[in-house]
Amino acid sequence: MSQAWSQLQDVDRLCNGLIDVEFAIPLSAFPRLPQQPDNLDTQVQGLAQFRREGGFAVADLALRGSVQLTCQRCLAPMRVPVDGTARIALVASEAEAASVPADFEPVRTQEGRIRVRDLVEEELLLALPIVALHASSGECAPQAQAAGIDLEAEAALEDGLQKPFANLGELLKR
Repeated sequence: MSQAWSQLQDVDRLCNGLIDVEFAIPLSAFPRLPQQPDNLDTQVQGLAQFRREGGFAVADLALRGSVQLTCQRCLAPMRVPVDGTARIALVASEAEAASVPADFEPVRTQEGRIRVRDLVEEELLLALPIVALHASSGECAPQAQAAGIDLEAEAALEDGLQKPFANLGELLKR
């Protein structure tokens, strides 16, 4: 049996009925999320509350969970916590999206229908860092040593990099 969060649902029915959809979605259900072995059993949980406000169909979304990503400094797995909220205006056209108040994120629906999973996936992707890094290089040291990566040597290489355009600003001022 399919969960309510995975079904395509009518926006007007959701908002006019003031429907609340609680969800616990496995990370494996999000196709655009980076697939990691530990993400297969992990879930994102939360609540989507649908209503009408200011003439718009609105979804208030709250989500929490964590996602495993790969640190781009030491290439070790790391957990990134996700805990956020969003106020979403569900619109049918670009013209309608242009008139949405600034405190809402406009999301275009397909023929007046939406999946809660799609809203959650979008907010989850927005909450993740562009480049996953441990908070400090000290957290990377044990993983880097185990993987045979010498962080000090890499830092020395970065310090010794040639920067051919470093003085370009001074030259342009002349």
